[in-house]
Amino acid sequence: MSTETLPVLISGAGPSGLVLALSLRENGIPVRIIDKEPGPRLGERGAGVSPRSLELHKILGTFDDVNAAGKPIPLRREYDPSDGHKPLKTYPMIPIKQATIGIPYANALMVGQNHHERILRSHLEKLGVAVEFGSELRSFTQSEDGVTAEIVRHVDGKEVIEHVKVSWLVGTDGAHSVVRKTLGLDFLGETRDSLEMVIGDIRMKGEPREYWERWGDTSSKIVNTRPSGQDSDVLTFLIAGKVDVQKLLSNPKSVIDEFYEISGRRDITLEEVIWMAKYRPNIRMVKQLRVGRVFIAGDAAHCHSPTGGQGLNSSIQDSFNLGWKLALVLKGYAPASLLDTYGEERLPVIAEMLNKTTELLNHMSKGVTRTDGEVKIRGDMSQLGVNYRGSPIVYEEGADPTKVQGIGYNKESETAALPGDRAPEAPNLIDVAGDSDKPVSLFGILSPSHHSIVVFSDGYSNEELQGLSEVIRRQPENTAHSVLIQSSQGAISNLVASFDRVVIDDKGHAYAGYNVHGPTVVVIRPDGVIGARVRLASGVERYFQGIFGA
Repeated sequence: MSTETLPVLISGAGPSGLVLALSLRENGIPVRIIDKEPGPRLGERGAGVSPRSLELHKILGTFDDVNAAGKPIPLRREYDPSDGHKPLKTYPMIPIKQATIGIPYANALMVGQNHHERILRSHLEKLGVAVEFGSELRSFTQSEDGVTAEIVRHVDGKEVIEHVKVSWLVGTDGAHSVVRKTLGLDFLGETRDSLEMVIGDIRMKGEPREYWERWGDTSSKIVNTRPSGQDSDVLTFLIAGKVDVQKLLSNPKSVIDEFYEISGRRDITLEEVIWMAKYRPNIRMVKQLRVGRVFIAGDAAHCHSPTGGQGLNSSIQDSFNLGWKLALVLKGYAPASLLDTYGEERLPVIAEMLNKTTELLNHMSKGVTRTDGEVKIRGDMSQLGVNYRGSPIVYEEGADPTKVQGIGYNKESETAALPGDRAPEAPNLIDVAGDSDKPVSLFGILSPSHHSIVVFSDGYSNEELQGLSEVIRRQPENTAHSVLIQSSQGAISNLVASFDRVVIDDKGHAYAGYNVHGPTVVVIRPDGVIGARVRLASGVERYFQGIFGA
């Protein structure tokens, strides 16, 4: 066994594991990420990337590649069960919204999970970390000072066993998580055996399909297909209802035959099944995300029906919440108790997400679509309203934390800019010390490696601004980045040197988007969540005491 202790071992190289690894590496933390699969997984799988996840990618530095690869979610088209050529209705699966100044990414993008993971791996490799495929976490034990993990690889038909000592272990190893099972955590919920289905990807020939299509009758059997956003000759499929699942799984040709039987669409030429699997909706979650020095995230902690596309998106939000906190603890800046807030913030969101996606599943399994209730729930699937209001580490001067409302999914949180809410975008900022005349945006200033303390200067005296600057500078090195925002009408402060960045809100977007009406400081966490909203330097100090300890 190596005598050197590695800071973090991540077991599972899906999106949640990759985002966590990236977040830690952006904070300068050494990390290993292993996966028992021999190589990257095939398949589109979780292809919807929510607006909130696009904001995550913007902060993480992966947005440009994800955005370039993505395509809009196709419209849904349902056909007459007796005539597969006759469309009955065509509609958006998720309400299409107009982008705004504060919400520039208003609609989800479709990026096949295989492509999404490839992008994340490429960025991780640039930071010096490659996924160790074919490496399985078989077991682990933990003590007060670390975790000892047994990793198994197969080389030339023989097992090669490695024992490694790590400070922290994170299981992002899926619904059948070894980490969760070893911890003995109950996976509470249900499995809908009655809704057994076959899912997968299939290659086609001819003109690419345009719609997310459904044929058949929910009272007997149905087939859904969705065109890939990246591979024009690939369709993702789902076959459900009164079908012989084992027969389909044992013979790929029977999948093609079943498609033609249900749809009657022999004008669509299917060539080969790329991958397929049996699927039953699992609606489950754990009660805790941390046991000592071990965490779980993503599907290891919660799984649900695919309706609403919340799985992948919730999973990477788990990791983004945990990453910056774990980095601060590893650097010795924050106490280990900060890590308890990972579960305190994420579990209420996960519970509400499960309720929403289960309600959607109930609608769809009954063949009931486009009801007012369903449309409202789908409107929440952007995750822009997900918030951590009421968290023990968010702070608002003068507010009673026991009376906080709207925790979890909350429409108001999309734009309210209150502690616990997402930080809105604010474009057209003029960098006073910048070398270029090109405006910058607030999203472009945020970073996964430090807090951004945004000081709206109007109404502050020079003495107050100096006091704020001094409090920010007293925080541990490279953990707090100060941004002074002046209104377009305000005079340029003579305290430019006291702040890391000084910008002019040329169009007033920042003041309007953050609902600023007087001297205000907004502390934005490394995960893009507003940690505090205060006026006084003492309020900034109080917030950071909650992060770093007294």
